[in-house]
Amino acid sequence: MALDAAKAGCAVLSRGRSRLAGLRTATKSPGDITTELDARSEAAIFARIRQAYPEHARLGEETGEGAGNAGASPYRWIVDPLDGTVNYVHGIPYYAVSVALEVDGAAVLGVVADPARREFFTAVRGGGAFCNGRPLKVAGRARMDEAVIGTVVPPPKWPGMEAYLAQFCAVARCAAGMRRGGAAALDLAYVAAGRLDGFFVVSLKRWDLSAGALLVQEAGGCVADIDGHPDPLHANRLAAANGALLPVLLERLRVPA
Repeated sequence: MALDAAKAGCAVLSRGRSRLAGLRTATKSPGDITTELDARSEAAIFARIRQAYPEHARLGEETGEGAGNAGASPYRWIVDPLDGTVNYVHGIPYYAVSVALEVDGAAVLGVVADPARREFFTAVRGGGAFCNGRPLKVAGRARMDEAVIGTVVPPPKWPGMEAYLAQFCAVARCAAGMRRGGAAALDLAYVAAGRLDGFFVVSLKRWDLSAGALLVQEAGGCVADIDGHPDPLHANRLAAANGALLPVLLERLRVPA
């Protein structure tokens, strides 16, 4: 059902690609935009979820805490209907739909769907991670000078920008390469698939990260709060890599501000 819901969102985005020039956009803050298709994709996803599980709570990037049993149900669906909106609007084929189910605040199911490449990344806690049915495994590189690290650059007015730039430089000085794709859910899926060796972010929300973090864990990797909190999504300041590389990445990220 979760995969079908994600595909319903993908269908909205795929149809919309033919009319990008006339797409209505709105600016949430400098560097952070939304489109009419974000809302339509989210509505299509939640329609499927609501039909199957009307009693479950829902959290979406566009609508916030949905109807359902918000605050009462231990089950909560967390949806980003278009992760990588700036890429999408500019015709860059690196964006995704992210759907996660959390039970008592912990993700138990995640889907990251890439409509441009028709790659569907899925994970169920304890059941492994897959792309189009093929098992995923994180890369095994343990040295930073061999690792390619993904990241998300915060919007220009982000209050912690200077601290982030210090972290970026600390990692860039020792990594084999840095990549900024523009869609955190896909970045985490790429860590799970072994395409990126590691990833870090300081400026996003739970809907950007919940499904992707589970993918990494179920592919044999690890995720951690950069500041050391036991809940990796405590403040959505997240790092991800294999178990050997993650401590090295965290050491670089914990540079003085």
